[in-house]
Amino acid sequence: MYITTPRYTIIEDNAIEKIETVLNKLNLKNPIIITGKTTKKYCKFNYDIEYYNEILTNNKIEQKKYSHYDCVIGVGGGKAIDVGKYLSYILKVPFISVPTTASNDGIASPIISIKQPSFMAEAPMAIIADTRIIKKSPKRLLSAGMGDIVSNITAVLDWKLAHKEKGEKYSESSAIFSKTIAKELITYVINSDLSDYADKLVKALVGSGIAIAIANSSRPASGSEHLFSHAIDKLKKEYDLNIKSLHGEQCGVGTIIMSYLHEKENKNLTGTCQIIKQALKKVKAPTTAKELKIDEDIIIEALTIAHKIRNRWTILRNGIDRKTAIEILEETEVI
Repeated sequence: MYITTPRYTIIEDNAIEKIETVLNKLNLKNPIIITGKTTKKYCKFNYDIEYYNEILTNNKIEQKKYSHYDCVIGVGGGKAIDVGKYLSYILKVPFISVPTTASNDGIASPIISIKQPSFMAEAPMAIIADTRIIKKSPKRLLSAGMGDIVSNITAVLDWKLAHKEKGEKYSESSAIFSKTIAKELITYVINSDLSDYADKLVKALVGSGIAIAIANSSRPASGSEHLFSHAIDKLKKEYDLNIKSLHGEQCGVGTIIMSYLHEKENKNLTGTCQIIKQALKKVKAPTTAKELKIDEDIIIEALTIAHKIRNRWTILRNGIDRKTAIEILEETEVI
């Protein structure tokens, strides 16, 4: 599939007011807006609107019902963006991403995560991020966004490892771009008063999504730490657990664990784990199982099964036994 990158990216206060201008520039005249009940208030346009939770029926979309629209606009958080992206993929029309928070890089990436495994589609044709709205979103979601960005550090290390040990195709330019995005945000967070955190975070998440589009792979931003997060989600479902931890929060904790494992094999990485932990703590993101509100046994099991989640070579290689998992989690102070 041919992967595109966004033609328009607007990240500023009151950016949402420029939707009509962007549509005119793209010669799009009949959009449908996908949003949630709490974010519908931002959709002050004369366009058709539907709630994301009413579109999906058993992960399927009635294509004929939406065939007359020439584009899809997702306004809201991760679910609205993801469902909007999926609808645009089904209809084969452009997607415009209008995030109202910044909890993950799905706002700009070509990845659709409606169900696992996620898959590649096309990146949004335009991203309109209204920082005035995003700054007002729940602080927890903005903290989770940091967890998704620090993931780039271990994702790139895993990608390079897969290239070295398995001969996997590797893009140095995409890897450097992705890693630099994460390092710059970490440096900003550690050394600042966070007054511009929301703006910096949105730009980092957009950059991360673009890195994925350029590489035509989730590799620049998704590695062993994401496998760990998906393993937690799998166990939540399997054991019917009422746990509300967020994707970015889980990825942040996963990055602490995986950066520690990479450090053990590469002395040049010494201190990486502590710096990542420091940055997560600064934005009040979870760094332990207790802060995730997840039982230690679930965290341990997730670490032992993470390598099985998908066929992706990472620092986890062929897996970690329970005893070793406990040692790692204790050494990183996750448990």
